[in-house]
Amino acid sequence: MLVKDAMSRNAPRIRESATIKEAAERMALTQATELVVVVTGDRVVGMIGAEDLLRCLIPEYDELLSKGGSPSMLHPHRRSSDLLPHLKVKEVMRKSGAVLDPEQSLESALGQLLESGGRTLPVVSEGALAGSLSTVDVARSLMWRDQVSPAMLQPSEERRKGGRKKSP
Repeated sequence: MLVKDAMSRNAPRIRESATIKEAAERMALTQATELVVVVTGDRVVGMIGAEDLLRCLIPEYDELLSKGGSPSMLHPHRRSSDLLPHLKVKEVMRKSGAVLDPEQSLESALGQLLESGGRTLPVVSEGALAGSLSTVDVARSLMWRDQVSPAMLQPSEERRKGGRKKSP
């Protein structure tokens, strides 16, 4: 199975010149957790995700995660929300390192996905964005390939009841 068989052809994207407010709106409208950042001609230059936006909104986000994520540790007075409407995607995005080829095997693409630590990678063909591939896309494709229905993933009745068999 190849990347082109599993990828999303309508990858959620945003221009690098857009504001992070526009990126947040695009994420909300498309229900995407990551957007591919492009320039003219759909050339991929980076990725921006929900965590990147949180880092802009909450300066101590990384510290918060390292200490267990207690909301009481937030300091709203330290937020620079006045700058946020003008902050550009290109100032916050992660530079595009790993990209996938549509003719690449799905197994090697999954390896790249896991290696990059990301949930989504752009798929590039002839220098332009052709789509995106996420871990969910890979799982869905493998389920279809193996003809695994979602119902088959549910635990059996016996397993749900702690392994007890019904008595006659």
